Amino acid sequence: MLLTRACFDTSLEFEDQYKVVLEAYLYKDRDINNVKLSSMISFGDDTTGGSALSDALVTLEREGEFWQLLENDSVPGTYYMGEELAMEPGDSFNISVTMNDEVISAATLMPDNPPSVSLSASSIGIPKVYDMRDFNQLEMPDPLELTWENPELDYYFFRIQNIETYVDLIIPEPPDGAPSRGGFNFQMDTRPTNDNYSTISFQELTHFGTHRIIVYSVNNEYVQLYNSLDQDSRELNEPYSNVNNGLGIFTAFNSDTLYFEVYPVY
Repeated sequence: MLLTRACFDTSLEFEDQYKVVLEAYLYKDRDINNVKLSSMISFGDDTTGGSALSDALVTLEREGEFWQLLENDSVPGTYYMGEELAMEPGDSFNISVTMNDEVISAATLMPDNPPSVSLSASSIGIPKVYDMRDFNQLEMPDPLELTWENPELDYYFFRIQNIETYVDLIIPEPPDGAPSRGGFNFQMDTRPTNDNYSTISFQELTHFGTHRIIVYSVNNEYVQLYNSLDQDSRELNEPYSNVNNGLGIFTAFNSDTLYFEVYPVY
């Protein structure tokens, strides 16, 4: 799972016109299979860079243990680990990439386990309507409240997903001839927070059924990356990077999961 917000806009203009861009995310209890290497494109230049980078020597290190990552033959520029790696909170990782006698590197820590999150309700009913005019007059339930202990002001974010195989829309389908909303399950990521309280508005949800909330513990480098990407498009500032001698992000996530149900009221 590569977070869609955590990517680098290579259309920005940087002082150095060419660098290797690394995107590497470690997830506790998940395989390492999506380490990406690419070149940087400078603003206004559509001929140099931007392509996936193959044939690099990519090495992951944890406190004296070393693993060489393999390139995915079917996805150039994507590297993976050929074995499972058990990770624990506090594990220290370094990654290095050697290419054309140049070396880039980065370091991160596996965050602590996320806290136990309490929900204000485990299920909620929303009236089922079949006409958009009726939907616009609906009175939605109060937001779902999420609370947890956070004395150290650590950062977390939440991924909310509808996991049903059968699509049952809350918002009615548009009239005949208009584009359909069906076919895609709901997914939403919240911005990182170091608070102890968050809400999910039911106006943001699109589907009935079971929803999964993945609670992610994140490191400071992810927060800085998110904030640097969440800027006015006119600013054209360089995204945050924790990669030495290159650009990009190397960070780790620890997660837990809980569920809630949204059911139709007829």
